[in-house]
Amino acid sequence: MAFSYRVTLQVRHPDVDPETIMTAIGRTARRYWRVGEDRMTLADTPLFGTYRESYCVFDLGEGEDGQLAAFLRRTLMQLEHAADFIADLRRTGGKVNYYVSWSPGDHGEIFDVDLIADMARLGIDLGIEPIC
Repeated sequence: MAFSYRVTLQVRHPDVDPETIMTAIGRTARRYWRVGEDRMTLADTPLFGTYRESYCVFDLGEGEDGQLAAFLRRTLMQLEHAADFIADLRRTGGKVNYYVSWSPGDHGEIFDVDLIADMARLGIDLGIEPIC
């Protein structure tokens, strides 16, 4: 059985407006907030305090084919147009990362040096969370 995965792109920045991030990435964020806004739960219940940074999370896709590396390569190509924007975000204190939720199957995956180098060149970190 091949493993399944779900990939999001998370963008954090000390003060860039989420609308600017969404425009530059070319996608609508599933969830976002602006630095200084009141904190809220997913159900829009108020929480104590305000957000300390701006944030966007974009759903990139999912699969049950065990082909995560190929999926990441495709999304890197789709994000290439935003390379200068991502570089500016990182230069000014922002972070950009893939966040992978991974349900193990009967084998793993290899992220070869070319994929890792392309992620590094574009300025995208990688986070992986196994789901059992």
